[in-house]
Amino acid sequence: MEPLSLPVLVDSLRSLLSLSTRELAQRSGITASSNLREWIRGFPSRLSQTRLERVLAVVGLDRETGGLRSGLHRWSLDRETALLLAPVLITLGLSPLEITLAHSGPGLFSGQILLLSRENVRILLEIPESSGVDPVALAHSLGEDSASLREILLAPSEMALLRDPDLSMDPLDRLLPPLSSSSKEWTYERLFERLWAEGIDPTEAARRLGF
Repeated sequence: MEPLSLPVLVDSLRSLLSLSTRELAQRSGITASSNLREWIRGFPSRLSQTRLERVLAVVGLDRETGGLRSGLHRWSLDRETALLLAPVLITLGLSPLEITLAHSGPGLFSGQILLLSRENVRILLEIPESSGVDPVALAHSLGEDSASLREILLAPSEMALLRDPDLSMDPLDRLLPPLSSSSKEWTYERLFERLWAEGIDPTEAARRLGF
């Protein structure tokens, strides 16, 4: 798969951020959104280097490296934007990845969230149940070089933390430590210890899983 051009990459990130072209222009301090639209389409425009750098900052790109800025990024997926994910990750050089699928039981903050981790970058993928996107199939489609998928069960309060727009990387890593930080070997004793440590009652976890 060929890497995306910069205009296509920016437009893809705009979609993953659920921004219209007009909203991206406004957040970048561009009065005439048509200038940005022309640049995205590959036509000559009056988009100056200074304005372009502001656009790159809004979509989360580091103008020095061309990759995502260090820290936490939050994208939203539906059937259309899910197709953008693999090309964007390949273009940004974000492979292999550590992938975590967080589940939560019924309640206000029920649902599933995919976390993609690579060095100093974290990407939280919001996947509404109405999106029609299968998180597990999506995780496996990200490529054979991706690390094995980890699935965890979270309490509603923990899922609410993941959906907090003010969440930063440090509390996220404390909630969901990297795969590489722990042994892949496990026992039932270690599983129950982890459940209790996370404040999840094993009986409640079994009930949520339908046992």
